[in-house]
Amino acid sequence: MVSLPGWVSAVGKSRLGGRSAIAAEPSLDEVMAERFRERTRPRRGDWAYAHFLDLRDALAEVLRDASGVWLDYGSGTSPYRELFAAAELQTADIPGGESYVADHALDRDGSCPVPDGTFDGVLSTQVLEHVTDADAYLREAFRLLRPGGRLVLSTHGVWEEHGGQDLWRWTADGLALQAERAGFAVDRTVKLTCGPRGLLLLLRWYGRDHGWPGGGPVGLVLRTLRLVDRLLPRAVDSYLDRAFGDLGRREGPESAFYLDILLVARKPEDAAVDARDTTAAKETGA
Repeated sequence: MVSLPGWVSAVGKSRLGGRSAIAAEPSLDEVMAERFRERTRPRRGDWAYAHFLDLRDALAEVLRDASGVWLDYGSGTSPYRELFAAAELQTADIPGGESYVADHALDRDGSCPVPDGTFDGVLSTQVLEHVTDADAYLREAFRLLRPGGRLVLSTHGVWEEHGGQDLWRWTADGLALQAERAGFAVDRTVKLTCGPRGLLLLLRWYGRDHGWPGGGPVGLVLRTLRLVDRLLPRAVDSYLDRAFGDLGRREGPESAFYLDILLVARKPEDAAVDARDTTAAKETGA
């Protein structure tokens, strides 16, 4: 069904404190702790501050009324568990690798060994791009939800290859269509880190890892950006927040460039009724 190795593998190289970890190889515990911190408490100067801030804030908004029992499906370090103030959050992942011990051990195909309709909600953050069969993953999330249960899922729009097996990218409309084909009713698709906010983050990230060749006015501008980022890394993020903070989250067609997508969908209330009707029809030969 689904192959989900290395769901929380390092993005490119392991980055600690906004720098590539080249001089000294960090321990796995150090990498996981820093990865958790970057996502839950992003700081200006972090290598992907704007992206992680926008994702965390968008998740906080849609999960503030979460209740019942939820599943973090492909949980890894489960960095957003603190957002579930009034709900119980259980975790599910494939054993081993760079993840904490989960409440539910997924099979190698990604299926979760619990009955249909177990959960009131399913959370999936930055997992879908890594699974071999994204349609099967969405169908399993659908099966795990009770009728009326919610799916909150984020995945990449524009992003570099990362984390071992990295297979897919989406547009907001394409992700919504794929969720609908799995049976979901889509409520919202939120585009995250849009336009120049996302573009400048990518330019800064590339400059940190690779530098920029000199020559001509364009090379001078890019090398100057890298120098400012090295000397005053928080100043770059302050500028992104001040000038383009409103581009952190957008809905609708006006934003055509974005780094991430947050999808909010639900399992229709009549899903279980449809299943019973289908079973009854087979039993009566209709």
